[in-house]
Amino acid sequence: MKKIALINCYFGEFPWYFPFFIKSCITNPTIDFLILSNAHYNGLLPDNVKIIPFTLKQFNQLATQKLGFEVDVQKPYKLCEFKPAFGLLFSEYLQDYDFWGMTDIDVIFGRIREFMTQEVLENYDIICVRNDYITACFMLFKNNDYVNYLFKKSKNYEMVFTNSRYFGFDETNFEQITIIEKQDIFKLNCEIETMQHVVLKEEGKGNLKVHFDLLVCDGTPGKIKWDKGLLSYKNQFEILLYHLQNYKNNFFAKNIFDWSEIPDRFYIDKYSFRKGNSIMNYLRFFITNYIKPLWWNCNKKIAIFISLYLFKNKFKILEEGEYRYTLSKRKIIISKNKNGANGLKFPDSKEYELYHITFCKDYFFAKGLNIIFKLKGQQNITLNTFSIISSNGLEITYNKLE
Repeated sequence: MKKIALINCYFGEFPWYFPFFIKSCITNPTIDFLILSNAHYNGLLPDNVKIIPFTLKQFNQLATQKLGFEVDVQKPYKLCEFKPAFGLLFSEYLQDYDFWGMTDIDVIFGRIREFMTQEVLENYDIICVRNDYITACFMLFKNNDYVNYLFKKSKNYEMVFTNSRYFGFDETNFEQITIIEKQDIFKLNCEIETMQHVVLKEEGKGNLKVHFDLLVCDGTPGKIKWDKGLLSYKNQFEILLYHLQNYKNNFFAKNIFDWSEIPDRFYIDKYSFRKGNSIMNYLRFFITNYIKPLWWNCNKKIAIFISLYLFKNKFKILEEGEYRYTLSKRKIIISKNKNGANGLKFPDSKEYELYHITFCKDYFFAKGLNIIFKLKGQQNITLNTFSIISSNGLEITYNKLE
């Protein structure tokens, strides 16, 4: 059996969903999970999960030594860009493995070996869990020098690794949606040459065998069941993993771990985790997943109507400048008029006036846009961050560019 190690670097306290990640590791005993972190976990760890004490300073020292140029990462999220280099950076931990992989901890695994079969591992150098683009939440690499040094084939890798900005080098420079729409990444106006470019280019030359297949579930689809390691969607499709990225950033989702222990069977609904199918559980499920979102949306629409036509309280709190969401290239431009009132525009749109939602002090809206904005911080000072909340609860935070 081919030996596999999955690697993650995580700094800060482990999040609420970490026990679910560990639970899914337990049912994959033939896969080793190496988590380099400065965090302490109070729960029991299975033999195949190792939390290796590690700091951001140690990472910078190691990366500087292995890459041959100065690396000075200040924000932990920037480490995502280095994932394709983990085979080189952490080679001392990987000597006994046939494959190494990048993984996030905001995932819940199913039966990994059901998908990463001996046949697949023998025939491919890189294994992806989507059919259209590479995914940094999970991806396997054959543990050899050629594959481990692939990231160096990008003409931009050194610039990316030495820049404080996050470029999406580990995936597609934020072009996932465009690629899903069947666009060729080589025809897109990407700011950098990403790992998607490198992998496809090397595959096209015949230097690399890459396996693309849709094995992951993301978003907030609901109807997901984890049953003693078997992960399924709609009780019809077995899946390799569920990526919690949108769930954990959803305004309506219950982002808290309040179970004394995780059972051998649980359900992941649209906005909540559920232990079973009792009447009480179904009642909580119905309220959390249907009533609360419907009430919130109706309440805000009424408040916006009243605010716009009765109070017309102009919004004046945001700093002027360009704002960006970490995982997107699209900017939002915030302006101020001579009276200090904020306006908002996208690069390809007209400017919209901003107003406070009178009865909801932490929220504001743009006249003419069906979007609700939420403040981030104290209202008595000028702010440089805010979030957009869609009707389905997805919350995306925008920060002013430095």
